Amino acid sequence: MTTESGKEERIRLRTGPSLVIWELLIRTLRNPEVRKEVSPGNYEVLFRMDEAERLALNYLAGAIQRAVPDALAPVNPELIAEGKSWLLSRPK
Repeated sequence: MTTESGKEERIRLRTGPSLVIWELLIRTLRNPEVRKEVSPGNYEVLFRMDEAERLALNYLAGAIQRAVPDALAPVNPELIAEGKSWLLSRPK
């Protein structure tokens, strides 16, 4: 299995769940009351989800699992660390 952190995968998700996830993330990330910096650059985020938001995140998890099944079965901590490194190296 090749693990390229810059490799692109396509994820298909219906518009409704996509908008629910987008709204949940924007609402959470823009609200300073629900995030606490626990160390420089690392945050703890506390938020409440309703049932629709939980289901939308389950749909997203399923779409990711279908897009990269080899990388997620079983979850490889090295791939997660590689993905985090790639994200942190991107221009802000």
